[in-house]
Parts: sequence; structure tokens; C-alpha cells
Amino acid sequence: MAQFPLTPEGVNAKEKELYSLDDKELINQAVTLSRDARAWIFENFKLTEEQAAYYEALPEDFNYYLGWQLASNVIGRQPITMDPVPEEAARASNSRKKTTVSVSGNTNYNPQTGAVTYGASVSVGFTF
Repeated sequence: MAQFPLTPEGVNAKEKELYSLDDKELINQAVTLSRDARAWIFENFKLTEEQAAYYEALPEDFNYYLGWQLASNVIGRQPITMDPVPEEAARASNSRKKTTVSVSGNTNYNPQTGAVTYGASVSVGFTF
């Protein structure tokens, strides 16, 4: 898969690439993402030094939460928004840094038809 810059435009391009995959390939990507979001991001995006340092510093438990939440959206082919890491991230004190992941949605299964439908969105944001 191609690497894109970790910008809103790059995230959109990655989303289009992912969602053009067949279901099995997409699920494989989602499983990989769910196991280690940081590694998946490094593999799929061209990060600046500052972005790389920021993602390297994320606590391991947050890395898993991020992976699981992003993976659920990927499986459902739902929109993903990832704000760019602010330029002042390296200079901001840890007490002022905040990374949030917001996911909302639903998954429905109809046993009569076997249909699975998704409706969700995920947003990753930063506050300094």
C-alpha cells in the first residue's frame, strides 16, 4: 500500500485506497491496525519528525484504544478524520497536551438477510 503524508488530504487518500480493497483485504488491514495503531500509521503515512515523535510518545494503552477505534471504522468503510499534530506539539508541556479520539456509531446485523450495516465516524484531535 502507498504511503501518504499525515495531513487531512493524506488521510482522505488513504481512506480511498483502503475502501477500494475487497472485504477480506480490508479486514486484514483493520486487524493489523487494531493490534498496533502506531506501527500501522508509521507504515501507511509519511510522518514529519514532529509527528513521528508525537506518535512514538503515545502510551501503549492509548495506542490500543486508537487502533481498535480506527479499525472498527475501517471495517465499516466509514469516514475517518485525523487532525494534523500541531506544530507546537514538541514545545508544549505535557500538562497542556491532550489527544482525543471520538467514535460514534452503530453496527447492525439482520439474521433474516445476513446483512451487516455500519454507521459510524471517528475523529482524532489534539489540544494544546
